[in-house]
Amino acid sequence: MIKYVLLIISLSLICINCSENNAMLDLRNFEWKNRVLIISGTESKYQNQFNYLKVNKNEFIDRDLVVILINKDVSKISQDGLKNFKNIDYESTSSIRKRFNFEDFILILIGKDGGVKYRTNEPVKINKIFELIDKMPMRMQEIIESD
Repeated sequence: MIKYVLLIISLSLICINCSENNAMLDLRNFEWKNRVLIISGTESKYQNQFNYLKVNKNEFIDRDLVVILINKDVSKISQDGLKNFKNIDYESTSSIRKRFNFEDFILILIGKDGGVKYRTNEPVKINKIFELIDKMPMRMQEIIESD
């Protein structure tokens, strides 16, 4: 009996540790607060796109842009302009893959309303994404309010 109790305690501690290292993610939690950029794909296009993201990190923060990188090994999220990344749990990664039905490279921009605003199968320069965001009515209102 004591062995079973110890086993259950050990398994509980392992599960607690797993949840601390990986963020559970529900895209609905970002609605009306953040725009979301999801990037996933094969190594070469994925790496090219990641290289295009290397700009002034404040540009991401100004636009309330969260970046989710879906990789075959580890998926990550950054909510602070790519300064820090947190791993995303497997179930959340699978949910995102199923929702957007992708297997190869893809870049998806989701607006604050939760709708897909842009989707492409080719890497794009981040300035194009910023231009798309800056043309959105909600973003134009944010710019007016910040002046």
